[in-house]
Amino acid sequence: MNSWGNVLNGACFTVAEMIALGLDLPRATFTDKMKGAVQLLAPTGSDLTRYSKKNDILAGFHYDLNFLTIHGKSNYPGLFVWLRNGEKVPVKIPDGCLLLQSSKMLEYLTGGYFYAGYHEVIVSEDTLKSAEQARKNNKSLWRVSSTLFSALNYKVMLEPLPKFANQPEAKNYTPISCYKFVEEELKAISLL
Repeated sequence: MNSWGNVLNGACFTVAEMIALGLDLPRATFTDKMKGAVQLLAPTGSDLTRYSKKNDILAGFHYDLNFLTIHGKSNYPGLFVWLRNGEKVPVKIPDGCLLLQSSKMLEYLTGGYFYAGYHEVIVSEDTLKSAEQARKNNKSLWRVSSTLFSALNYKVMLEPLPKFANQPEAKNYTPISCYKFVEEELKAISLL
C-alpha cells in the first residue's frame, strides 16, 4: 500500500504542476501549498453480496473537500460523475490509467474556474453483470477501489489566486484557512 500510495501521491504533485503551467502560473504554485499536508490514501471495499440490488449506494452523491482526488481503476464499475451540464455519466478508467478529480480546495484557489467534481458510487447494471461473471468464475465479490485525497497544508489560506480574483464568481470564495475550511465542511456533513 505504501508504494501504491506514493505512486498516487506523486501523480497528484505532477498534475498540480501541470495545472499551474496550463494556467500560466509558476510551476510550484500549488505544490508549495501541498507540502506538509496530509495526503490520505483511502482504499475502500464494498461487499457485493450485501449491496446486491441495482442502485444500492456505496458512496452517496458528493464532492471532495480536498485539493485533488485520484483513483486507480476499481475491479467493478459503479463510479458516476456529473458534468457541468448536469448529465450523469459512468466512469470508465482504461487499464493502466488513473482518474483525477478536481476537489473543493482547487475550486477555491481558482475562484470557481475549476469546480469540485460531483460523483457517487452505486451498484449499477454493469456492476451486477460483473458480479454475476465473478460468481461464475469463483472470484471475489468485493468491490475494491483505491483513492488518494491530496490536500493543501492546513496553514494555507484558501482564497482565489490573484489571477482569478476578478472573476465574477471569485466573490463567493471569502478567505479562510484550510484548517477552518475542513472543519466547517466536516461540520456540515456531521463528521466533526
